[in-house]
Amino acid sequence: MAKEVVLVDISYISRFAWNEQMAKRLREMRGKMSREALATKTGFSRSFIHNLEWGNAANRPESIDKEDAIAICKALEIPIWELYPALALDVENLQKICSSLLTNVNTM
Repeated sequence: MAKEVVLVDISYISRFAWNEQMAKRLREMRGKMSREALATKTGFSRSFIHNLEWGNAANRPESIDKEDAIAICKALEIPIWELYPALALDVENLQKICSSLLTNVNTM
């Protein structure tokens, strides 16, 4: 059975979750570009790039700003969805998210 997919407009996103899977994807996308070169192109420190790629739970961020993710993609010359394919949500999960948001708004 085919699964419905919804594309989420990036303007609704402020942060991106970051985990070991994302770290691995960044290492793969960076390829032969050095960390130093990526840091220079993004304006980030080399240690920030290192922590994104290899940091353990203590120093790897749990999430990054949308602007940081976009800067990385621009530096790597890739579209955001190649680095972060989770921008597509299935309909059931989207409904859960919307329901949760509405519940939180109604309790304020």
